[in-house]
Amino acid sequence: MAVNNFSETEISAREAEERNRHAVLLAIVGATATAATLVFMAFAQFGGWVAAVGIGGLIVFVGISIGGLLGFLFSVPRILAKDSPSPAPPVTAPTASSTSTVSASTALKRERLLSSNTNLERISEWLTTMLVGVGLTQIGSLDRAFGQFSYFLSRKAQVFYLDGHYSAGALPAVGPFLLVCGLVSGFIFFYIYTRIYLSPLFQHVEEVLFSEDVAMERLETAVPDFQNAAASLAVDSDNLFMAYTSAANEISIDDSLNVIQNLLYEPESYNKAIVLGNKLVKTPAVKLARYWYLMAAAYGQRHHALKTTGSSEKERLVARRAVLDAARKAVRLNPSYKARLDELTDVNSYDNDLQDFADDMEFSRILT
Repeated sequence: MAVNNFSETEISAREAEERNRHAVLLAIVGATATAATLVFMAFAQFGGWVAAVGIGGLIVFVGISIGGLLGFLFSVPRILAKDSPSPAPPVTAPTASSTSTVSASTALKRERLLSSNTNLERISEWLTTMLVGVGLTQIGSLDRAFGQFSYFLSRKAQVFYLDGHYSAGALPAVGPFLLVCGLVSGFIFFYIYTRIYLSPLFQHVEEVLFSEDVAMERLETAVPDFQNAAASLAVDSDNLFMAYTSAANEISIDDSLNVIQNLLYEPESYNKAIVLGNKLVKTPAVKLARYWYLMAAAYGQRHHALKTTGSSEKERLVARRAVLDAARKAVRLNPSYKARLDELTDVNSYDNDLQDFADDMEFSRILT
């Protein structure tokens, strides 16, 4: 089972790296195209073949830009079930390094106030429908449009001086073909790139936006236990947020995680944090990387206490396995938790819950 979890963790990390690589690649392509356009524009200011190459390059890049825009609009992914209240699998969650975390809806009824902006999707639908309709009605006038474009080049692109007069050379003849080549190339590139590489980026953004829904869901189990723990924390540390949680009519999963987080900063409270955490195993909290991060920290504190008191090897082994299992799940849900888990291994840090795992080879493999 551990081998399968580790494999899924590696796959999740590679997917994140792949998304980042393709996002950077798109930025590089855009910057390169802009630089090339400026270079061709500079060439066009000269005369002869240099100017002809510059004008030809500008025509190609204009075609690529228009074709790329069309390819993108025609391949923008659709957001499915956008009105469904069911949350998508979470990808990211707040850190647990601070002593108290404020939920964005602690003073409000738990409901989603923001939703994904689908304007791009709607614009894509409208424009593609309009472009297809208009294009079909105007397809018969393409030859006239290309003829006008050739005439424009013959009048405005006279860069060659031959036999005592200026001429556009072959530009009027090859210009329309360069434009078509640019249109087709740009359309194919951006259509395929959007479908294959940008669609996962859109999906990742949706997962990030919808992950907050899981944390904001109302807690349906063990509510009195969490409220009693919050009341104790409010008395011991004068924590206003814990005081609110202890008296609220309903609490969210995020509020319950805040209770567990605050318990980890109280002396000898890791066992209580583990007990409360185990009460959430049948709730949507298990879809949050933050839940497993906190459980890893709680079991890490137990492991250190068992090690300090000289408890049996069997007890320490159980705590170690719990830490490794929770860490794998946190990283699988959100690879960014690798760095957060690694920070907990610093013995000199205030948050050193996992100090016993600084040299643990299996734990290190999870973070690589």
